[in-house]
Amino acid sequence: MGYYSCQMLEGMGLHINGRIDCGKEVIGFCCENLENIPKVAFSASPVEMLRNFVGQRGLAIAESKKCGDRSAERRFTSGCQKCGYFQNRSWASDGLIHYVNLSMYPSPCQCRCIYCGIPQQDQNARSEAAKAAYETLFDMLEIAENCGIIAPDAAWQISCGEIAIHPYKDRIMRLVRAKNAVFYTNCIKFDEDIAGNLHNNPNSSINLSIDAGTAQTWRRVKGLDNFEQITSNLARYYAESAKPGQITLKYIVLPDVNDIYEDYVSLVEIMKVLEVPSLLLSRDTRVKYTISQEECTKLTGAAAYLLAICGKNGISCSLSNYTPEESRQIVEMAKEILRMGQI
Repeated sequence: MGYYSCQMLEGMGLHINGRIDCGKEVIGFCCENLENIPKVAFSASPVEMLRNFVGQRGLAIAESKKCGDRSAERRFTSGCQKCGYFQNRSWASDGLIHYVNLSMYPSPCQCRCIYCGIPQQDQNARSEAAKAAYETLFDMLEIAENCGIIAPDAAWQISCGEIAIHPYKDRIMRLVRAKNAVFYTNCIKFDEDIAGNLHNNPNSSINLSIDAGTAQTWRRVKGLDNFEQITSNLARYYAESAKPGQITLKYIVLPDVNDIYEDYVSLVEIMKVLEVPSLLLSRDTRVKYTISQEECTKLTGAAAYLLAICGKNGISCSLSNYTPEESRQIVEMAKEILRMGQI
């Protein structure tokens, strides 16, 4: 018998997404920018936080099984009703955490991306409140591992600011050593520890949200004039990798900013040199649920154009943060572009 749920809720994705030094509700099951999705507050007790997290998931699933209809009045999953990933299926779960997302702040970053306001906030991770919060977080993760609630093959995402300059980098690196981990990096600083991890652990990778194929667009998106340095560091990480495919790239499509032919073609050439077989296409998640129909049309068109260019060059793509309907439109438009020979 089916019920409404999602992959992250069923796989018990552990998402620490936000400031952990303020006691806010930053521990959840996904990163959707929606109000009233299931979350628990960050507290001083690691055991309590873990217990609350597991309990919140149980309440959410039990409520969905009881409610049945998507539009039924809900308490624990009311925010999920607006999410396209919240679907009626015959779900199955082993009760283990299969995804750990470390997007905790305060965390430093050198970039000034036009779609991110985090660096404009206080990112002092060495304050007393931040140090205490980080210790509590690490304790919670160690407790979760020791009690066996995190699956051995769980995927770990390290996307807290810039890992290469993070004050707790060594602790984070020890935590995910030999795990299925992806380090989200801006590649401004080449880090020997990360390179060594790529070399020693074929299950690890790095991900750069490259968002440009030319220096001019990179400067416009990232606020920095260092595109050559970025591509050079990418090449160094590639040289240190244990196997091809450990360098992964994401492209946040920004209509009228980074959706021109020159960027797309240059991006493809960079991917070929680095043996990057696939590209993750994403969007500005800040406006995902407030975008107008006209803006949505421009976005899906820009994404479809990039998808078509990648397809023509033998590069596969996956779509992230697009609704199921938007994804369908993007794929269909890309097929039409290729059929009409418009690239």
